[in-house]
Amino acid sequence: METGLNWNMVYGCMTLLSCMVNIGLGAYLVHDRQNIRARYLIFLLAGATVWTGAYAMELLSPGLATKLMWMRLEYFGSGCVGLLLFRFILVAVEDPGPLAWGLSGWLWLMPGLILVSVFTNDWHHLMWKDAWLAEAPGIQALQYNRGYMFWAHTVFSYALIGMAFVLLIQGAVSASGLKKKKILILIAGMVIPWVANGVYLTGMPGLTYVDLSPTAFMASCLVFTLGLFRYHLIHLVPLAHKAVMDGLGDPVIVLDMEDRVVEINRACAKAFCMDPSPVSPVLIEQALPRLYRMIRQSRGRQPVELQMGSEIQKAAPKDWYLRISPLWRNHKEQSGWLILLRDITLQKQGENALRRAKDYVKSIINSMPSVIIGVDPKGVVTQWNRDAAQMTGVTENQAVGKEFTVLFPQLSSFRPDLHRAMETRAAQSREKQILALKDKNMVVDVMIFPILSDAAPGAVIRVDDISEQTRTREMMVQSEKMMSVGGLAAGMAHEINNPLSGMIQNIQVVKSRLSRPLPANLKAAQKHGIDLEQVKDYMKERKLFQMVDQAVANGIRAAGIVDNMLSFSRKDGDPKQAQSLPEMMDATIALLENDFNLKKDYHFRRLAFASRGRENFPPVPCERSKIQQVFFNILKNGAQAMAQAGVEAPKFLIHYFLSRDMACVEIQDNGPGIPEKIRERIFEPFFTTKPVGTGTGLGLSVSYFIVVEGHQGLLQVSSSPGRGTSFIVSLPLAN
Repeated sequence: METGLNWNMVYGCMTLLSCMVNIGLGAYLVHDRQNIRARYLIFLLAGATVWTGAYAMELLSPGLATKLMWMRLEYFGSGCVGLLLFRFILVAVEDPGPLAWGLSGWLWLMPGLILVSVFTNDWHHLMWKDAWLAEAPGIQALQYNRGYMFWAHTVFSYALIGMAFVLLIQGAVSASGLKKKKILILIAGMVIPWVANGVYLTGMPGLTYVDLSPTAFMASCLVFTLGLFRYHLIHLVPLAHKAVMDGLGDPVIVLDMEDRVVEINRACAKAFCMDPSPVSPVLIEQALPRLYRMIRQSRGRQPVELQMGSEIQKAAPKDWYLRISPLWRNHKEQSGWLILLRDITLQKQGENALRRAKDYVKSIINSMPSVIIGVDPKGVVTQWNRDAAQMTGVTENQAVGKEFTVLFPQLSSFRPDLHRAMETRAAQSREKQILALKDKNMVVDVMIFPILSDAAPGAVIRVDDISEQTRTREMMVQSEKMMSVGGLAAGMAHEINNPLSGMIQNIQVVKSRLSRPLPANLKAAQKHGIDLEQVKDYMKERKLFQMVDQAVANGIRAAGIVDNMLSFSRKDGDPKQAQSLPEMMDATIALLENDFNLKKDYHFRRLAFASRGRENFPPVPCERSKIQQVFFNILKNGAQAMAQAGVEAPKFLIHYFLSRDMACVEIQDNGPGIPEKIRERIFEPFFTTKPVGTGTGLGLSVSYFIVVEGHQGLLQVSSSPGRGTSFIVSLPLAN
């Protein structure tokens, strides 16, 4: 080697300087290592640093063996730097496509094969052979004949650079603004070292012994540094993108077409314990399998919104709002999916609490024994409880949102009261109003309460059915009236009984003084010159004695009627005394036989009576007058029914029998029977089939009350049209 400028030293120092620049850039990027693009750039700089450092030492080292050693170490960097540059370009391009990502994983086999070939070259000489030291003025360089694996490695590296170059050109064509400037910087930084490497491989005169590729990486890194400081090269999109993504409080996931996670924001990483900047894309199916199943089942060409009610990852179960939107390139080709999640657990809890509160209020409204209707100022229904639905046959879903007068026309007359209540903010009421429904008339109280809220003005209409209360009050009035009539009858009976007894006694005395030859009678006759026997013959011939006997008999019968009236109307001192039901039945029948209306209109005496089981029938504790009233009402109704139906041979069969601990009296007639619809209501107060003025509808209802409520017994009826009617009165044998 001629004495002069030592180019080995010059080139070696320049290469070391490039190595130090690479190290400095890598150290600067370490603070941003969470960003996947910064991380791949660090890997690229590490490969370039190994290559440039080892090549610098090769230039500065003397001797063939030492240079060969450093050349082998260069391949730890040069063997990988092409693939590392390709991977960096992939993460720097918005969507390189699944093929590029798939290839980049398998391509690591090639650098491994190159390294094995380098360190086993002495066996096969596939990388180089015949290495020697070539000397030129001021320089001493390692030279060798390149083998097949060397050229395979070269083609492999240039193929990767070519693919990356194509991706960058495609991105530059479709990009604009800041993004386009970033891609152009990437192109420049990628081209510089490979142009230098191409010059070295072609053996250009003057550069035959020196490989400028490692040094060119310094220029490439300077270009990347310019982009780093001026255009934030490590970011694919402007910094605003990252700020917006991380500023979102809801998890965001970006998927490619292969369902790989290419980007997540900080909220997603925190929520699901994911790496915000993975070394390589992760399949969503592996990271979040439950979420993946929901995405796969629901996504389509249009955005989809749905809710998930289960845990996405191993954590406390939460409710999630999920929006799945397709991502499009140039509005034509789909490039991936944007997944937005929102934790709506608190919202759902609030909704559930509100729903429970509404259900609770609704259950209270439905539990009230009144019709409750809520309306707005226009009379449109907002609430419609169960009683309102039952009364009108209109369900709540059908009623809400409609005018209440359309649904319940019987309340139309209350519209002025509704407006008055809302205007004056005072309740309005009407009592004992008649509502004519389809199957019956009802007596109701109507109250209208204004809603004292400016946010939701309106009113509440309450309709109380007081039909039963009204009937009960009327029954009590009727009962009092009947008690008054009974008291009046008792008084009249007492007043009639005294003169009647005198009349009977005097008639008997008259007969005795005219017919019997008593000394006093004979003496008085002789005094007045009358033959007592002739008077007696005259009385017999004119049948006067027979008339006297009839008068006595009628008087005795009248006395019996008065006695029955007194018994029927008498309030027993001891309410429950042992009574003979057959005797009570006989007394009731005797009373009915003398009822003027029954004799006149229904020919009660024409009725035939038959009985069974009265012999040895045990006494029953009861209130005599009240049970007689029950018998009286049943027999009277049966007699009237048979007379109106024109039964030719009307009769009653009275059967006395015991059933368990009850004494039973069955009163059966051969009348027309009772239709089923009437039989269902036969014990209702004020229900009657008789013409107006001939019946009150209280007889059987009072009887039912006496037997069931007053004596804890049973009053049953069985009947069918044309087959007569049977009433069974059952009374307990013991108090």
